Amino acid sequence: MSENIFFNPGDSIASDFDFNKAYVSAQIYRHKAEKPVLIVQEKDGRPYFIFDEDAAIDQETDEAKKFSVIKKI
Repeated sequence: MSENIFFNPGDSIASDFDFNKAYVSAQIYRHKAEKPVLIVQEKDGRPYFIFDEDAAIDQETDEAKKFSVIKKI
């Protein structure tokens, strides 16, 4: 089941082509900020982006791109 969401890539906390590295970065941010974090990807072969879910949704702009949610932490 795929969930799509729109974000501005410039608002990401981090990005990485390796899911495991992106996942570790997301866990660190989640632990420090105590806020929900999303790991998303535009399409296969593209980097994974990490977003603070609440902040990113509040900042939707015309520059937003469509991403698939890979993991919610």
